[in-house]
Amino acid sequence: MLYLLLSYLFYPLIQLVISLKNRNKEFRKILVIQAAKIGDFICTTHVFREIKKAYPESRLTVMVNPMVKELAENNPYIDEVVFFSPKDYKGFLGKIKLANYIKKGGYDLGIALNPNLPFTIGLLWGLVPTRISILPNFCGLTFRLASKFYTYLEPHVSGQLVVETYLKLLGKIGIQSNNLSKEVYKTSDADKKVTEVLQGITKPLVGISVSSGNKLKELENEKIAEVINKILQEKDCYIVLIGSSQDKLKAQEVLKLVKNKEKVLDLTGRFSLGELPALLERLSVFIGVDTGITYMADALKIPIVYIPGPIDISEQHPTESRIFWVRENLSCAPCSFVFKTVSFCKNNIRTCVKLIDPEKIVAGVKKFLETSKEN
Repeated sequence: MLYLLLSYLFYPLIQLVISLKNRNKEFRKILVIQAAKIGDFICTTHVFREIKKAYPESRLTVMVNPMVKELAENNPYIDEVVFFSPKDYKGFLGKIKLANYIKKGGYDLGIALNPNLPFTIGLLWGLVPTRISILPNFCGLTFRLASKFYTYLEPHVSGQLVVETYLKLLGKIGIQSNNLSKEVYKTSDADKKVTEVLQGITKPLVGISVSSGNKLKELENEKIAEVINKILQEKDCYIVLIGSSQDKLKAQEVLKLVKNKEKVLDLTGRFSLGELPALLERLSVFIGVDTGITYMADALKIPIVYIPGPIDISEQHPTESRIFWVRENLSCAPCSFVFKTVSFCKNNIRTCVKLIDPEKIVAGVKKFLETSKEN
């Protein structure tokens, strides 16, 4: 609250300084803050595209979490990428550091796609003339008070896709678009590496994301293995286990439960985030919970067997691909929302994930494989 009180106290002076220093009303230098994780970054790539289409001569800088480094650097609409992790703007000195960086950038427009106090303070103390953000549907008192420092706010309404809210936010600065399509870009040598790893496999590839950053959404090892066994019993294909190097142990535990191991490729940790799109492009089907790699597959228009689990699908779900939904109608779901994420089950049983019937997942895979074969 100290930062908030200081901001209210000095707000008239800050606005006076901004008005004296920034008489230019053009958006020549634009800063977008998207410091969340992989899926959230991918779900805002349409924002970068629409900004550059509307302001092609402007310099677009995007502040991101270091974990999405390659995805951001490969995006052709972004002119400059800067990295800030939560620890970088922690505490009073962290807020000063963030504000100083923003001030040195001399930005004409600041867009905070992560509506929180640090970025609100950073844009204000960084003397950005036009500051815009989202007003969450789940909003605490502190941010509601801090939101008064924005030039424009776009309320996120329950039941509306958050990607639509982002576009409505751009409408505040005169950018009109209804193009929700997401984009991901691979590194230049990614295709070559994928070809070498796959070693000439010509059978259909079914990808499975073995983990999730939010363990509440994650399928248990036994269920993943059961799905794999059933798919390989019925279809002549290969299974590809996808994840980071941190998922290697989980993948190995899954493999212990798989009968036909020679038809399973454990590629966890084999590809960087910038190389991963090249692997996903080779898949006939992708199986995933609500996680970053699912949205990468969606951006690439790969058919997805989608297991949303606890999330509110009216706010967020894949929109680009052909989707086969696997979910249960439960009184306790949804319990996790875009601006009110939970990481544990209040009932301590994860019913929305554990009740998922493997046969339904397999049915989705078979449907897409058969459709692909017909085409």
